[in-house]
Amino acid sequence: MTHPPARPWWPHVRAALVAAHVLAVGVAALPAPEGGMNRAAWADPTVQAELDAWAGRLRSLGLPVERAALEDHLWVVGRTWTQARAALLRPLRPYYRGAGTNQSWRMFVAPHRFPARLVLSVREDGAWRDVYVERDPQRRWMGRQLDHDRFRSAIFRYSWPGYGRAWAELGQWLALRAARDFPRASHLRLRFARQRSPSPAEVRAGVEPPVRFLRAQEVELASLREGDG
Repeated sequence: MTHPPARPWWPHVRAALVAAHVLAVGVAALPAPEGGMNRAAWADPTVQAELDAWAGRLRSLGLPVERAALEDHLWVVGRTWTQARAALLRPLRPYYRGAGTNQSWRMFVAPHRFPARLVLSVREDGAWRDVYVERDPQRRWMGRQLDHDRFRSAIFRYSWPGYGRAWAELGQWLALRAARDFPRASHLRLRFARQRSPSPAEVRAGVEPPVRFLRAQEVELASLREGDG
C-alpha cells in the first residue's frame, strides 16, 4: 500500500492561515461608534444622560471635568478613532465579503432611557384615530409587518437624526396601504412618542412620565386612491 507523500509544511501554513483569519476578524471587532458620529444624535436625552453620568463619575474621582468640555473631547476622540479604524479595515473588506464575516450590528453600550414608540394615526371625519401603537396589543394595524424583528431594527433607527429619506419612504409605503384599508381617511400621520423609562418608585406608584411626540409627518391619501383608479 502506498501512502501520500508527507507534507511537513502544511501544519505551519494552516496555522498561519488560521492566525491571519483570527487577526482579521479581531480587527473588525474593534469597537467604534459607527453610525453614532452625528452631533445631532448626541443631543438625544439618552446620550446626554450618559455624558452627565460619566462627568459625575470622573468628578467623584477628583478630576476637574467640565461637562461641555468632556463632550467636545469625546467628539474629537470618536472622530479620530473612527477614521483610523476605517483606514485599517479598508484593505480587509474584500476578505470579509468573501469569507462572510461582515458584522452589521454593534453591542449595546448603555440602556436606552428615552425610547421612542412608533404611532400611526388616520384622520377620519376631521378627527385623528390611532390605528397602530408600537407594543400596544389593541392597536395593531400593519402590526404583522411592523413588529417583525427586521422592521423593528429599522424603525428604531428612524427615530434618530440622519434617516430623513428612509423615514419619508416608510410614510409613503404605509400611506398606500392606509388609502386602501381606511377608505374614509383623508390623511395618515406617522410620529414617534418618546417617554422616559419610569423609575421603580414611579412604577410602584403608577406614575407615567410625560410623553413628547417627534418626527411627525402627514401623508394625504386622496391622491393615492386616484392613482389606483
